[in-house]
Amino acid sequence: MEQLWRAFSGVIPLFLLIIPIVIIIGWFFYRRALKKGTEQKAALLFSVLYILFALSIIGVMMVTLMPRPFMEGRALQMVPFGSILDVLFNSVHYTVPIRLLGFNIILFIPFGILLALILKSTSKVILKTTLLGMAFSITIEILQFLLNSGRTSNIDDVILNTSGAFIGAVIGCIIRNKSKNFL
Repeated sequence: MEQLWRAFSGVIPLFLLIIPIVIIIGWFFYRRALKKGTEQKAALLFSVLYILFALSIIGVMMVTLMPRPFMEGRALQMVPFGSILDVLFNSVHYTVPIRLLGFNIILFIPFGILLALILKSTSKVILKTTLLGMAFSITIEILQFLLNSGRTSNIDDVILNTSGAFIGAVIGCIIRNKSKNFL
């Protein structure tokens, strides 16, 4: 837990400042939907989903694009599964793969869940959500390289993030199917 705090201590206060701004913007969208004649329950539900989705995107961007302290330069790793296998087989402690690989997957699960719930069309939701998650991850990796933030642009991050978006999309579809009357 202490490592998480050290890693994200610079991001958390900024994220806490952004939350009220996103909620206020969401409230304006809710009011606009009501003026257009949308049922109150549906307007509230989709406003909350959009707020959470926006916060998910902002959170991912803050965690992945904020410069690392005391690190400069850029690195590029384009060998698929290279760093995944390295972390799995060469870690000094069993928690290292869980933290490094698991975090990249977990990071995109909320994105997948929320996008699957937001998409209007029910056909190919998992595919669309997964592809959008992959596009978002590729964008982040390109920005990490271009911004020279002291981070490694890694194809394995794209693979793991896309897996997280896929898992989230599956969970979102399950939620959607279980609550058809509500969504």
